[in-house]
Amino acid sequence: MKFEFAKITKSRLMGSLGLHIKWQDEKETLNQFFLLDAEEDGIADYVGLRNASLKDIFIEENRLMGGLGSSIIRITKKEALNLLYEYARINIKSSLSFPGDFLEYEYLLKRDTTVDEEKLFFKTCVAISEPIEFINYMTMRLVAKDSKALRYFSSEKKPLYPEVSSKGAVLLKNTVSKMNDNRYYSNAIIEDATGYYKLKLGFTIIDENPFKLRSILAGEKQPVDSESVRKEISRPEYIAHYKIQDEELVHNLKKAYPTLYKVPFDKGDMYTKFKPHNDHVKEEEYNISDDLEAVFFTTESELVFAALDSKTYKVGFKVLETIGGLSLVNEFVFPYPVIYDYAESKENRFSEFLASI
Repeated sequence: MKFEFAKITKSRLMGSLGLHIKWQDEKETLNQFFLLDAEEDGIADYVGLRNASLKDIFIEENRLMGGLGSSIIRITKKEALNLLYEYARINIKSSLSFPGDFLEYEYLLKRDTTVDEEKLFFKTCVAISEPIEFINYMTMRLVAKDSKALRYFSSEKKPLYPEVSSKGAVLLKNTVSKMNDNRYYSNAIIEDATGYYKLKLGFTIIDENPFKLRSILAGEKQPVDSESVRKEISRPEYIAHYKIQDEELVHNLKKAYPTLYKVPFDKGDMYTKFKPHNDHVKEEEYNISDDLEAVFFTTESELVFAALDSKTYKVGFKVLETIGGLSLVNEFVFPYPVIYDYAESKENRFSEFLASI
C-alpha cells in the first residue's frame, strides 16, 4: 500500500506520543493508530481501521491523540518508521507483548531507514517558553529515568545525572522556586516500585532556545507514607451518582466527549477526559492530577461522574443532562478523590462503596 501521511503529537516531554499513519491503494485504505510510551511500555496501544468512515477515523484519532494535551504535526514516512522501530525495541528489551493485531504492523518495525534522531526528538517536543516549565519537564524526565531526553537537553555531550528513582517512577507533585538567575530548586513527591518519597533537587540551566541543563543535584530521598501523599496532592472531588436508564448511554457519552480514554476494570469501565493542553506544567506547583478534566465510571446499571473543580463539574453535569438516559441519585463533594478507589473496590454499587469507607 502507498504511504499517504503520518501525524504525531508534540507530547514527548510528557512521556507518550500518539502516532497516526495512513496507507492507501486502489482497493482499500488502512489507518493505523499507535500509542508510544517512552518510559516503560514502548508500543503501548494499537488500533488499525480498514476502509473506515471519516467519522470512525475522527473518533479513533481523538481517543488516542486528543488526551495527550498537545498539538499534532505531520512527519515523514522515514520519521514515522524510525519512531516505530525505536519504541518496538522497548517492547523487545522488556519482553512486553505487542498490542492489537501485530501482524498488521510487524513489517513496519524493520529498520530500513535512518533519520536525524535528535532533530526528530525535538520535533515531537512542545516549545518550552518559561524556566519553570522547563524545570518541571526535566524533573519528570529525571524521575522517569528518561536518559534520552536528559541527554538531548543537556549542555554536555555525556551528561551525568543522579539516580533518584527505581522502575515505574512517577512525579506526583513538584514545587519549583528560583534561587538566582539560572539556578532553581524543587521539592518533589514521587512514587516508584518501592514506595513514596520526598526529594529535593537543584538545577542549573542555560537560558537559551531551547533551554539547556548544566547540572542537576539531588538531596537524599525521604520515605513518606501514602496517607501523607494523599493529603499533599489531593484536590476536592465533585461527584454525581446516576442510575443508567438508556442502554445507549455509553455510546452517547462518547459522542459528547470524543477524546475519552477508556480503562477497563472488573466491574465496569473508566472513561477519562484530559484537558486539551498541558498548561499545568507551567505552574510553580505542578500536580499530576491537574491535567484531568472529567472522569466517568460506568457499570451495567450506574454511572459515576467526577471532576476536580466546581466549574468543570457544572459543565459536565449539564452535558449529562443533555445526553439524557440517566436518573440522578445524589451529589457529593469529597475532600479527596474517591472514584479510583471505587473502581478498584469489591463493591459493585456506589452506595455500597460509600457505606464501606
